[in-house]
Amino acid sequence: MEKNLTPRYLVIGLILTWAVYTLLPTWQYQKMTENQKEDLRASGKLERIETKIIKQGLDLKGGMYIVLEADIPTLLTNLATLDDERLKVIINKAEEESKNPDVDFFVALENNVKSDGIKLSRYYHEYGSSLDEILLSLKDEADDAINRVLEILQNRVDQFGVSEPTIQKQGKHRIVVELAGIQDSDRARSLLQSTALLEFYLVKNISVTNEMIAQLDNLLKGDKDLTKVELPNKPEEKKSDDEATSVSELFGESEPINTSTADNNEDDSQLSLNAPFSSLLTALPGDIGLEDKNLYRFKKLLSLPEVATRLKNSNGQFLLSQNNQEMTDNSIEKIYKLYYVEDKPELTGGIVDEARADLGSLGSGSAGQAVVSLSMNSDGSRTWSRVTGANIGERIAIVLDKKVHMAPSIREKIPSGRTQIEGFANISEAKDLAIILRAGALPAPVNIIEERIVGPSLGADSIKQGTQAVTLGLILVLIFILIYYKFSGLIASFALIWNILIVLAVLASLQATLTLPGIAGLILTVGMSIDANVIIFERIREELRRGKTPKTAIDSGYSRAITTIVDANVTTLIASLVLYQFGTGPIKGFATVLFWGILISMFTAVFITRTIFNTYVSRKSITSLSI
Repeated sequence: MEKNLTPRYLVIGLILTWAVYTLLPTWQYQKMTENQKEDLRASGKLERIETKIIKQGLDLKGGMYIVLEADIPTLLTNLATLDDERLKVIINKAEEESKNPDVDFFVALENNVKSDGIKLSRYYHEYGSSLDEILLSLKDEADDAINRVLEILQNRVDQFGVSEPTIQKQGKHRIVVELAGIQDSDRARSLLQSTALLEFYLVKNISVTNEMIAQLDNLLKGDKDLTKVELPNKPEEKKSDDEATSVSELFGESEPINTSTADNNEDDSQLSLNAPFSSLLTALPGDIGLEDKNLYRFKKLLSLPEVATRLKNSNGQFLLSQNNQEMTDNSIEKIYKLYYVEDKPELTGGIVDEARADLGSLGSGSAGQAVVSLSMNSDGSRTWSRVTGANIGERIAIVLDKKVHMAPSIREKIPSGRTQIEGFANISEAKDLAIILRAGALPAPVNIIEERIVGPSLGADSIKQGTQAVTLGLILVLIFILIYYKFSGLIASFALIWNILIVLAVLASLQATLTLPGIAGLILTVGMSIDANVIIFERIREELRRGKTPKTAIDSGYSRAITTIVDANVTTLIASLVLYQFGTGPIKGFATVLFWGILISMFTAVFITRTIFNTYVSRKSITSLSI
């Protein structure tokens, strides 16, 4: 008998060893202090450990819950072949009407198109000729955009390193995102909302820039309404070495820009009337600046129809730097850099093949600084070679989501299609941008309409309560089965502990995420495991009442019970598979735990307990069985 049991002992021993080995990183991680985690993170070892532990969901670990809504009106505006104010008015009107939950955006758009008499074929001739045909195609484009947004966000979050995030559609145009363990809300928003539209614009030269500033001053001169906003106090210009434009190996230093139109000694109110645009600007070494406190007024001026028309006719636009910075070392004021660039980009982000965050190489202007290295595809490389070759000495603005990241001067022709983006605060910021660029640009902007932060303390309370529930349920079950089945109950209790141990090991090996519903699934597994043992024990009791020996009763009991156990558990397995296939987030977590819990409970009930029974009856000449 012992010889026949040897393979069983080997299987049980191997599984036990594997389970303990798999759960060891989780146990070690839970015992770590925050300082120990920081030390391991600095050495690069923490990430390897975190890939081997049981992940915790949003409800256990804390994090962010975000609801995003795709900006379909902006998508349709971008799809139009003509830039027409009439179309924009209709789209904006439909958007306002669709804020009513009972009104569909495309229905409102159709009604407004019909009432206005506008022909959509003028703007969307590629999507059909009739109104119904065009609207149907635009609906398909919107649905496709949402699906692409889902895919891109998933790619971004996966590369970001969030454990088992939940990203799913809600309704037609909304997306729910759950990021467990994320507490840096600004970083998460930037990751999710950034459209990642990378563009390269040529910066207009100094004479053209000054001429446009003068034109806008003349256009707006004398408008007393422009003086109603508080005017800035002009700081004394102070040149500093650290304010020079950062450049990479590929580019040279930028030439200085004259901003004398923005620097005079007139009275503020009079200055506002005579130079309403340039009065908002500040001279910087090599650039034009805009103080943070003047940002609202600046954008208000740019939104005026006459200003927008003048800029459009000049084939130019004003763009701001991505970040503001202190004017001087002791200044409390923040200032943006302002760039006057062409209205059409020379290249767009679709040409980027690879984006990698790194530190600048030694000997370069960016040595030791965080940079993002870009490599372009063949089409991008050819265009980049042509643009850099034809504009040596000119500045080119590297723009992400309509904000200038840097604007260096082109030093030489670049045929390789490789370049660098600099100016990051730290390597994390560079990595985030590289992730966004690799994942691709969003086909439509997304807006955050709901945001909740689940604190770690709430998650800790959930873990505590969930642990208490599992422990209490386990204790009560063990007490009952020990009282009712005596020695056999002890065997079942041993198998139950094994069951939980192996389930947790499987979750760790699958890098699954444990949530509160997952804990509920674990509690349910405890009950299902005991249920299988109860069926077996009752069959053994029936065989003993018929006068069979303990060994024969055990063999017959297991043989009779196996069919019932399999039938009962297979139906539950099917249900768990359905939940996993069609459920999301916590539902999927519950289904995962339930599925593996059922499989393992059958294994422990049929294989482990039988091995113990067979070992017991083979080593002793027993005439009765405590059951």
